[in-house]
Amino acid sequence: MRLTKLVTVALATAALAASSATADPGHGKGKGKPSCKPAPVMLAGTLASEPATGDTSVQLMVKHANRLGRLYAKAGNPVTVVVDANTRYRKDGGSSTLDALAQNDRAFVFAKVCRADVKAAVASSSVLPAMTARTVLDKGQTQA
Repeated sequence: MRLTKLVTVALATAALAASSATADPGHGKGKGKPSCKPAPVMLAGTLASEPATGDTSVQLMVKHANRLGRLYAKAGNPVTVVVDANTRYRKDGGSSTLDALAQNDRAFVFAKVCRADVKAAVASSSVLPAMTARTVLDKGQTQA
């Protein structure tokens, strides 16, 4: 009888120790604000102005856009797109620079914005967050 009680207590103690040892204490989970999930923005249209070498933004008259891009187009046309040192430019199938872009050229702009920032701006009817272009594709002027 005494041995049965001893074995039962030992098994119960071992079960409790095993369950607490295998419980996940939350290691590897970030603390604070969750990281941003990038959302793609694609804009297609014509360049509204001719950018110079030192410019930090491009004006684009939007004609087509994806779902998030339409939010920017509805907010105001032409759309201002920020460019930086990491922005890639392509023209005529090769690499290009910002000053090679010309007014009224057809262009595609690809950018990423934080999805949570866009949702918060739409919910509060405030200004949409600025988007920085990752790639600008210049397709040249429309041919008549």
